[in-house]
Amino acid sequence: MFTDNLNAQDNSKKKIEYQEIELKIDSFHNDQKKAWELIQKYIKKAKDEGNKEALVYAYRYASNFSQYPENIRNANLALSIAKDSKDERLLANAYLNRGTMYFQEGYYQKSLDDVLVANINANNINDEYIIYKSIYLIAQNKIYLGLHEDAAKELLICIDFFKKRSTDSKFGQDYQTYYIYSMLSYIDNNTKMGKMQENQKLISESINYLEDNDLQQFIPYFISSQGTDAYYQKDYKSSIAKLTQALEMYNDKYPHITEIYYLGLNNWKIGKKTIAVKFMEVIDNQYNKSNRLDPQFRSAYEILIKYNDSIKNRDKQLEYIDKLMILDKSYEKNFKYLYPKINKEYDTKKLISEKNKVENLLILRSNIFILILVISLGIILFFSIRYYRIKKLYKQRFENIITNSETEHKKHFAPKEIVENPILEVQKPIAISDKDVKELNLEILDKQDEYYSKIPSLNTLVVKSILTQLEVFEAEERYLDSQLTQKILVEELGTNSTYLSKIINTYKGSNFNVYINNLRLNYIINLLRTNAQYLQYDVKELANICGFSNAESFSDNFYRKFEIKPSYFIKMMKEKSKSSSQSHNPTLD
Repeated sequence: MFTDNLNAQDNSKKKIEYQEIELKIDSFHNDQKKAWELIQKYIKKAKDEGNKEALVYAYRYASNFSQYPENIRNANLALSIAKDSKDERLLANAYLNRGTMYFQEGYYQKSLDDVLVANINANNINDEYIIYKSIYLIAQNKIYLGLHEDAAKELLICIDFFKKRSTDSKFGQDYQTYYIYSMLSYIDNNTKMGKMQENQKLISESINYLEDNDLQQFIPYFISSQGTDAYYQKDYKSSIAKLTQALEMYNDKYPHITEIYYLGLNNWKIGKKTIAVKFMEVIDNQYNKSNRLDPQFRSAYEILIKYNDSIKNRDKQLEYIDKLMILDKSYEKNFKYLYPKINKEYDTKKLISEKNKVENLLILRSNIFILILVISLGIILFFSIRYYRIKKLYKQRFENIITNSETEHKKHFAPKEIVENPILEVQKPIAISDKDVKELNLEILDKQDEYYSKIPSLNTLVVKSILTQLEVFEAEERYLDSQLTQKILVEELGTNSTYLSKIINTYKGSNFNVYINNLRLNYIINLLRTNAQYLQYDVKELANICGFSNAESFSDNFYRKFEIKPSYFIKMMKEKSKSSSQSHNPTLD
């Protein structure tokens, strides 16, 4: 018993020693040389003491601080030692580590295979730390496969788990770092889904957390995220400032091509194409060194191709086309699920066509006719496709307007049940007791109170009175008066502007002007739909009929509500009316 206690104390002491080594390695995050010296000592110490657990973790550090292919070799060594130990927890750790290395090197299918094995092993022994690390890496694979909604759900789970344990510090476990990784990944994923508003708060909270916990080395990553979001919000000046600030704050030897890429995009957008190309050439140089490129940076080559086309540097243009084609083949192989969804201007067929065109231009520079013909066909094709898409979209919008108008009309003119409150749907009278009647009446009153109590600052009787008067106002079509103003309606209803505005905002879902204009538009749509003679009227006449002061205001509001122009709607109604007439009066042979 005493010997067991001594062994336990000795093991505990050694774990603390190893943990201190890991903390020192982490502190040299920006000094690869010092970190690597400590890792070598870590490996030697673990070997000398025959500690397989420490040796797995030491090689895990070695894989994280080395370049390809050494990182994969070290990850394989860690996995081999874990297998020899027959410790399922170490095995899960080692598979997860190798999966991480594969992911970083672009072997996404191999990565996912290892991560899933780690996840299964971790679940078998209920090791939460490895389970959630594997979920984090599964989320990364989902992001690369374009499954952003699924990835967001996984990352939120990781953020919650790692944040609650961020102050924990155990041998071989780093909750705090993975909390930061999960948050960064979630913010980046939000950007891909266009959720920049949510990111503003998250980035601010994260920077405060990093400052409070003396983790300044991670702050530039979040500032970079601000710069990326600013780019997608078309605030190019702010984006350039944030990305430049992030690059200046980094204190490591990593290339940080994300910032380089978005600085290139920003300069391209503001017309500084020469500067933009210099940034994109940095990405090309990085690709030349590693022979790998994340698909999110793909458009760097599209820009390089366009630029060299514009300055007629055919040799460079052809070089970049060849590289882009090689990259696309790689993406197609590694991203079976993602590849069809990659949003790119140069798909495979177009790249082949472009390559052939450039090669022909290099050989036959004098043959201008071919170039003009190709460009002309491209323009015709572009505008043909654009016209077809717009026409199809407008037709769908037209059908939606007709369907919605018919639905509203039926609802408005449907026979009403004999019921005190239009809010409640009551079945036809059946034989019920006085007690049931009383309970039903109380239920109706409760529902009425609930419905009319949506504005806490207003008396329910006032709300009910104004809503009832608005129903009469709508039924009598008094909104067709072009002289109608909020002040006039307020006086007619015997209330004040504040009350009326609150009630219209809450119960009609819009402000006063939009509410009145929508009533007018619904009126004219129903008129055009049910009475063909109005299809012969021009826009100005229709505007006068439904209460608009001028044709411009009518057209603007019509497009705002229905997303098509009134002239197009009338044209489609005429075609629909003509088609309907022909179907009812077939020509006799």
